[in-house]
Amino acid sequence: MAIAYLNGTWLAPEDAMISVFDRGFMFGDGVYEVIAVYHGVAFMLDEHVQRLERSLTEIRLASPLTGSAWRELVNDAIARSQEQTANLYLQVTRGISMPRSLDYPAPGKPTILITVTQVEAQSRTHQPCKLVTKQDFRWGRGDIKVLSLIANGLLHNEALAAGYDDAVLIRDGLVTEATHANVFIGTDGTIITPPKSRYILHGITRQYILQIAREAGLEVAEREITEQELLDADEVWISSTGHEVLPVSEVNAQVIGEGAPGCLWQEVNALFQASKPSESK
Repeated sequence: MAIAYLNGTWLAPEDAMISVFDRGFMFGDGVYEVIAVYHGVAFMLDEHVQRLERSLTEIRLASPLTGSAWRELVNDAIARSQEQTANLYLQVTRGISMPRSLDYPAPGKPTILITVTQVEAQSRTHQPCKLVTKQDFRWGRGDIKVLSLIANGLLHNEALAAGYDDAVLIRDGLVTEATHANVFIGTDGTIITPPKSRYILHGITRQYILQIAREAGLEVAEREITEQELLDADEVWISSTGHEVLPVSEVNAQVIGEGAPGCLWQEVNALFQASKPSESK
């Protein structure tokens, strides 16, 4: 069942309420994580907690819990929900600022929210998607997983309105990421993805794909990708907690490769699926 945790209280999601003066509501002043749950197990939990703590540090908000306490809280939420296949959403804001002010409240009490919602297994599909390139006009700290996603939403919905599934973003002629996913290409047998920088989210799924690909002996490179290289690639994929490893069939109405999942994607996806928690683990 769907469940929520709000500042120490467990309740139904529809009953979770925050102050209108919460800085997450007023300013988007907070950070978040989305964690996949497979067979009742939080996937890559340690890595998500580490990124959460990094994001909190970057916005100068002291973590209200230790790493072990975050992990315990996440596992408790999953157990209480009794969900086997779900997404767990974890959000921390700087708390209430009243009257409304950009000044950080002192001493301040962060707002902690967790929700667990069921995901239908068949909704995690690998049906190839279609992307369109858009200029990346977002702020310059895409490496922090902040709540403020209005620019991502604008770009994503522009892509939807034009008949695409998402936008892949271009800054100074170089690929950064999709609106809520990292980007990979396959060219001449090599898997390539843009390097970590302040302009892209340091994706947990991205890092895991690189790890399992290298362990399997596949050729991997983290380097800049030009827009033309994207269009000329043999394969294109995007990755995220929600997408897992999702193949791309077209970019800007141009067919990528054969317009179907390529050999590199098939190998990496097979490795990814085999490594996920299962009933037997």
